[in-house]
Amino acid sequence: MGAVSALACVLLAFELALYFALPWRTAPDARRSPWLAASPTPAAAARATRGPSPTGWPTATPSPVPTATRTPTPTRTPTLTPTPLPTLRPVARIEVTARMSSSSPRRGSVVTVYGQITRDGEGIAGVPMRTDWEFRSVTLPCDSTTNSDGVASCSLPILLVAKGEYVTVQVTFTYEGQTYRATTGFTPR
Repeated sequence: MGAVSALACVLLAFELALYFALPWRTAPDARRSPWLAASPTPAAAARATRGPSPTGWPTATPSPVPTATRTPTPTRTPTLTPTPLPTLRPVARIEVTARMSSSSPRRGSVVTVYGQITRDGEGIAGVPMRTDWEFRSVTLPCDSTTNSDGVASCSLPILLVAKGEYVTVQVTFTYEGQTYRATTGFTPR
């Protein structure tokens, strides 16, 4: 029974395809084959009111075939992905200070200069310190190295200076290829 129904469906589909494919497109008897009878279109209804066609058979008007329209493809806008910035390490803050043991020592006494170098407030050990004592006629050097607190000291006797003459002492630290300076001084009495 199922095979017969399938065969009948195939034959009916073939008959419909043949009907629409042939140029005459009319059914010999629409009353005998209700499946082939097309619903009247406005043009067929108008002809039916005017009377039969010259051949005596009703004619079917083909229905319009839908045409495919292209839908525009949306364009993609490129998205910009931000490039992450490299993580910056905070720059170490290096500070240098210098001071004298006395700002007005007696002539002939020993005077000491103290220098300190720190990184972010912590003393740096093992840094070389150079001092230049600028007397009126000569500049004398004195070298030292910082301790665990970042402090170094250097002492000289005050013999070559006159009373009331200001002596400038330049303190220089060399750390990680950089030079850091501070200035101090004293006036003998």
